[in-house]
Amino acid sequence: MFGLCALNKKLMLLAAVLLLPLISAAQSARNATVILDGALVYKDADFDAPVITTLKRGGVYRISKNTKGPFYKIRVQPGVIGWIADVDVKPGIVKLAPPPPPPKELRPLEGEGIPKTKPFYATRYRGPVLMMLDYSEKTLGKERSAQTLFYGLKFNGFNTVFSGEIYTDANLIFSNGAPDYYSKLTGRGSEGFIFIADFLLQTVLPQNKWLLFFYGFGPMFKYSHFKLEVPDGGSTTMYTADDMNLGVVFDLGWGFRIGKASLRADAKYYWEKTKYLGYGLNFGWEF
Repeated sequence: MFGLCALNKKLMLLAAVLLLPLISAAQSARNATVILDGALVYKDADFDAPVITTLKRGGVYRISKNTKGPFYKIRVQPGVIGWIADVDVKPGIVKLAPPPPPPKELRPLEGEGIPKTKPFYATRYRGPVLMMLDYSEKTLGKERSAQTLFYGLKFNGFNTVFSGEIYTDANLIFSNGAPDYYSKLTGRGSEGFIFIADFLLQTVLPQNKWLLFFYGFGPMFKYSHFKLEVPDGGSTTMYTADDMNLGVVFDLGWGFRIGKASLRADAKYYWEKTKYLGYGLNFGWEF
């Protein structure tokens, strides 16, 4: 009798071990309804990943409870798993109203499709940027600052520098000439340049399909090279000043979508040997 009870316990334990993964998998998935006809299913959670199939509006499938970026994992059929944008499905079994027919002049010709536009936050942009910095540095015995104009190039969005669901913002900016406090101090001419590169990890807060807010932080690199004319008695001596620093930068701003372009404005706080603020404006083009 004792042996039979022990055998029953072992069988129950074995059944629990075998069924636990199935129960866990079932609890981590749920039904969802496709709300867009021709919804794309990607091989990976990436809008640039290969498309493995398309789904019809109204279809019901099993999706993950949690998202990876803007994607749900979806089970298309046994053995076929992919990723679908969260705007293309709605959790639960939903009864959808039949879509109204498009106006006659807007109906696509047979064999043609309507191009799919990525959401604003999921689109990559690159383009020129202007920055006005209250640039400062420790030089000639004290900390000095001057409003300095920079110009350069900006890249922002997913999959710009790293692949995957990481929203980044990268800037390469350049100022031609030396800050004016050198000429004011020496009474002589000055020339040179300042180069700043920064890379930020950003959090994006979409407000609607045209507007989003963002904030982030990341590392920065600065290199400056100046040639200064310094009075030396009755003559002038040429003096070269080079400086290279690493630091961090924080930003806060907004972006506005205009067709395939975006307009972004932000404020930045640079922290290296000295600390200074900057304000930027960027016009980016989708790529």
